[in-house]
Amino acid sequence: MKGFPLAKEGLVFVVPSLILSLLCMFFHQYVLFTLFFCFFLFSAFFFRNPERSVQSKPSELISPADGRVMGVDEMHEAEFLDETVLRIAVFMGPGDVHVNRAPCDGTVRRIVHRDGQFRMAFKKESDKENERNYILLEKNGDKLLVVQIAGFLARRIHCWVQENDVVRKGGRIGMIAFGSRVDLYTPLGYESVVKLGERVKAGLTVLARKKGEA
Repeated sequence: MKGFPLAKEGLVFVVPSLILSLLCMFFHQYVLFTLFFCFFLFSAFFFRNPERSVQSKPSELISPADGRVMGVDEMHEAEFLDETVLRIAVFMGPGDVHVNRAPCDGTVRRIVHRDGQFRMAFKKESDKENERNYILLEKNGDKLLVVQIAGFLARRIHCWVQENDVVRKGGRIGMIAFGSRVDLYTPLGYESVVKLGERVKAGLTVLARKKGEA
């Protein structure tokens, strides 16, 4: 929800808890007020949707998620890209912003949702076994893949774009309620500029850069 500090998916939690806390205060039910108001604060924090100013070069790819880099490797991606690619995995913790953003300007070519399990997202097999959503982007002939992966707590993936949508770098493309993991697959023409364990911010931190371009 552009320009609004709260993701629309959070309204179903935030609005009722605020109303109930106010009603409890009015009727002097202070214990219930405390419980509902704490849940209101908790929900507002988890579904926050801050504005961010993207400042990066066209040759750079920015992080699609807040969190910590949990993997940087090369692998063969057979289904969407059919080539060996660079994969950068970002684990989103409970305290991170859960809104996901486009790593580059481009066009959404394909979206595929897969049902699955809800294993801990930091486990190696979670990218193949957990519920996940694939967003294939095309940027000046390069194809990139953003994969939203649900985890143990995060059991709802929201995708805010459709096939053939044109997205801007840093634009909001979805969220995973209560965090989890987002993987970015790029051609080998890109090189990672982040390290394992590094903290990154969606729309702000550069993850990869095209080789040979400053």
